[in-house]
Amino acid sequence: MNTTAPAIQEAAHLEKLRNQISSDIETMHQKEASLREYEQRLRSLVELHQSLPPQSLGAHQPPAAATTPLAGPSQAELDAKWEKYERAHALLEAARRGLSDDRLALKDREEKIMIREQEVARREAWVKVREQELIAKAKEPAPVVAAKAKPSFTEAPFRAAKHLLSLGRAL
Repeated sequence: MNTTAPAIQEAAHLEKLRNQISSDIETMHQKEASLREYEQRLRSLVELHQSLPPQSLGAHQPPAAATTPLAGPSQAELDAKWEKYERAHALLEAARRGLSDDRLALKDREEKIMIREQEVARREAWVKVREQELIAKAKEPAPVVAAKAKPSFTEAPFRAAKHLLSLGRAL
């Protein structure tokens, strides 16, 4: 009964999954940092746009369709970028929740494997002890069957005759 091979394969599979989840987490963190940078840039552009006086947006600036770097994006562009950010953030949160669920499932599975390994080790120890007991029992000489203290009704006459005959030879 070799139960260690499946356990080793399962442990290797779990290690592979753990490494994959770790790399996924790393990628998620990078994406999250990128999204935070993007959010910060959007916020600074919104603040810049709101801090400009309304007169500076009038006659001295070209129309909103031809924006310059100093004028900043139009409100529609900001809204579109903000929606894009919110969609990306929602996707990131959904992926994070899924990853959290995967981590919990992996942890649960690892606990079950640990319990199974302990049970297998306990059974193997019991089998080993039992095998040693059987080997020791097999090496013991067979006990000599002692004469019955009280012979049965059918054996008594024969024993009595044997005893009398042995006494007769001794005389």
